[in-house]
Amino acid sequence: MWCGISRRFGWLGCTTVLAWGAMDVASARPMAMVGSVAATQAVAFSVVLPLRDQHGLEALLARLHDPASAEYHRWLTPAQFQERFGPHPEVVAKVSAALRARGLSVVQEGRVLRVSGQSAAVGRAFGTTLALGQTESGHRHVFAAGALAMPEVMKSGGAFVLGLDRNVHELHPFSHRVAVPAGGALPQNRTSATGGYWYDDLKQAYQYPSYQTMVTVKGVKKRLDGTGVSIAILMSADVLDSDVKALFDHENFTAHSGQASDPALYARVSVDGGSNTSSDAFDEASLDVQEALSGAPGSHVLLYEVPELSDTDIMDGYNKIVSDNTADIVSSSFGECELFYTAAYNGGTSNTQTLTAEHEIFEQGNAQGITFLASSGDEAGLECPNTAYAVNGRNGKYVASVSTPAADPDVTAVGGTNVVTAYSSGSLNSAYVGENAYGDPMEPSDPYGVGATLSGGYWGAGGGKSTIFAKPAYQSSASINTGSTSYRAVPDVGMQVGGCPSGAKTPCNGGTHGNGNTQRSFVYVALNGQFAGLIGTSVASPEFAGATALLVETKGRMGNLNSYLYSLGASAFHRKIPGYNGVVSTSSPAQSGSAYYNYAVGNGTPVVYQYVGQGSAAVAGLPQSATNP
Repeated sequence: MWCGISRRFGWLGCTTVLAWGAMDVASARPMAMVGSVAATQAVAFSVVLPLRDQHGLEALLARLHDPASAEYHRWLTPAQFQERFGPHPEVVAKVSAALRARGLSVVQEGRVLRVSGQSAAVGRAFGTTLALGQTESGHRHVFAAGALAMPEVMKSGGAFVLGLDRNVHELHPFSHRVAVPAGGALPQNRTSATGGYWYDDLKQAYQYPSYQTMVTVKGVKKRLDGTGVSIAILMSADVLDSDVKALFDHENFTAHSGQASDPALYARVSVDGGSNTSSDAFDEASLDVQEALSGAPGSHVLLYEVPELSDTDIMDGYNKIVSDNTADIVSSSFGECELFYTAAYNGGTSNTQTLTAEHEIFEQGNAQGITFLASSGDEAGLECPNTAYAVNGRNGKYVASVSTPAADPDVTAVGGTNVVTAYSSGSLNSAYVGENAYGDPMEPSDPYGVGATLSGGYWGAGGGKSTIFAKPAYQSSASINTGSTSYRAVPDVGMQVGGCPSGAKTPCNGGTHGNGNTQRSFVYVALNGQFAGLIGTSVASPEFAGATALLVETKGRMGNLNSYLYSLGASAFHRKIPGYNGVVSTSSPAQSGSAYYNYAVGNGTPVVYQYVGQGSAAVAGLPQSATNP
């Protein structure tokens, strides 16, 4: 804890900081074996089956997102998708029968078979024994001690097993707690031109449509607040309903909106046993739910809870969301170094089949009209450590790289900035003044605890070029210079992120590239009955989900949102935002002429009333007013 005068945050008091490290980097090193597994212990894993007719699916997705096509936005149902592109029923039946014949239970969930059984039976089924391992973050998993001897029917069907590997990828949330005023007392006026920001400050800054805006959809007149839209949050934690209420109560939402009650979490959906509020992702889940509801208070926010952010739980979560087909938008404020799935980080064996399987779930969701959003990461342009450190445990450096799932071309990657607003002591005015995307150099550290030093890190919105996913059509226009002729570039859009985490070199001014810029901001979130300041691209993804809910309310489901984003004109975005991400400045690849893309905010940050197609609408005014409750 640090106490004193904070010029950045505008108060005299104490600042509580969450250490940068354990929640930011997930190891690529195999689990340590910590014990044996009893023969009767229950074990669960997934068998993933490939889709059929991938070329036909890609062609259909192109037509579904082409305004000139007769099939534009004629989304499929889950049953229609399974009938046309799901694993062949005969393959599913044969694989399921083979597993059941070996004493295992099988439940089909879309293209994934959820398999369970006693440890001894699982070992016999795959010709190996099972052991208990522990990751460097302390989570324990059962894994196959030897290579899996796949039954022939599974090999011929293209199946692979997820959940028995010794190399467990643990994705991490992108939220970081930075500041709490002493004694928990909060100023009733705004603190400075750079926050802390309440949700309605950001709604004025980004020019959301006024809360009084009414729209007519299919002959029905209603408020433009996300009514009729569902947003899914996928996270390994539960939230407190009282915290959600506390956030809106602080801004006196009911008094200013005229509504009878505050916005609230609509439903919880447990996946693989769900989670609870004791999870280390509690901050993240709370942030995600509160930010999504803040932008679209009339929407239904659904919290899909998984036990951990492991590949197995995440894929099961996405698969459940797509199978339910209730959510119109999915926000994921987590990620991991994309390179961790490549052969160089896995003993010479590529694990990119996991990303391929996840990509196919995103394709199904897009075919059903579901939009996927993901935070682009908080290590700026340097998401990954090199193999010297991550694999061999020697002194190493961060390398230019991106985060997954944000790098998937069927996901909208959300990066962002530090927002700067108008400020006058005693006034609530938070009108937009500008933004900056200066990343801050981090002190060398040992985030995995391997006894070596990792250096060259940066804090900031993730961005750069994928090494796995090819360049998508929506980034191929001559007016978009992503700096890559072959690969997907990240992000696609940006919003408020904030900055200056623990572990940053002092002062947070962007280092030699920041020109002394110290404008670092954060947002307020209610956590366990208190308010805290959070930063990270975890802020940006659910915030953008709320804004996108207004778009979906008027236009219907959007599927892969990137087709729409990259078609918008300049009036829908703030652009030419200065910054540096540890690799390049935000003037690179280019922001001159018609080439506007950069690695901090992609297309830019949204002018929300324009982004949602309400160019004639009045915009949100002062916070705590009828136009911005």
